[in-house]
Amino acid sequence: MTALQAALLLHGLLGGIDVILNHELLVRLPSRPGAAAEQRLHNAREAIFGLLFPSLGLFSWHGWLACWPVALLLAEILVSLRDTVVEGDTRRLPVPERILHVLLFINLGVVATLLLQALPGWLALPTAMQALPPSGPGQWLGRHGRHLAGVVRA
Repeated sequence: MTALQAALLLHGLLGGIDVILNHELLVRLPSRPGAAAEQRLHNAREAIFGLLFPSLGLFSWHGWLACWPVALLLAEILVSLRDTVVEGDTRRLPVPERILHVLLFINLGVVATLLLQALPGWLALPTAMQALPPSGPGQWLGRHGRHLAGVVRA
């Protein structure tokens, strides 16, 4: 697993804790009146990471296609900036949520730094998208993803 993939995994774990602990248990955000704008931003973030995690965990991006994960990360940064403003305008965040948001922003900076460091090498390669080897970091996702797909079909 690369440092970039480890940072993404950490981001997913921190984000999951934020959603379960803060949004669902402490604040009960989905049932709050006036939380629709914030919920839309959270949905956008989930869609972005739903694309970014498998993009970097299962594939290698070469040439101009390397702009794909960069565009996803830029979209995430823009959503996070807007979410910070909306949250600040609509509610007072509990201490655990504020702490997790700081950790998420620090880690997002780590992800961005690692991605931008890898980008020149990726751009220099001939344009292609290649699946990472089955023994690579996406092995768990691929193996369990196929299992879960079978469960859903059953």
